[in-house]
Amino acid sequence: MKLNKAHTATINRIARRYGAAVPADNSCDLQTAHGFIGVETAATVGRRIRLLKKLDGPAYIAVTNKEALCDALRAAQGSRIGVMDPQGNIVKMAEENGRAGVAASDPTQNGRPT
Repeated sequence: MKLNKAHTATINRIARRYGAAVPADNSCDLQTAHGFIGVETAATVGRRIRLLKKLDGPAYIAVTNKEALCDALRAAQGSRIGVMDPQGNIVKMAEENGRAGVAASDPTQNGRPT
């Protein structure tokens, strides 16, 4: 998949913020010790959410621009998938085993998604 500048910039920004790396199996864009993150545009949010649902553990969809945030929230509604804005701020918490994860601002988690 060819990445555009906004996609690459969002991946790099979120990777720095959460200490994330690209997983060896390329199952998503980024992986932290606490979960998975897929970065998408408004046009590809739905497809990525379907893929993230297949992964074990907390997962987030991050959008490349503010305009895509409503699309991501709508697509993730009713699912365990969390939503991040282009800066990596958590807008909707991911759930694990039917429970919401720890908020990014929780000092015990060092601002990392869970």
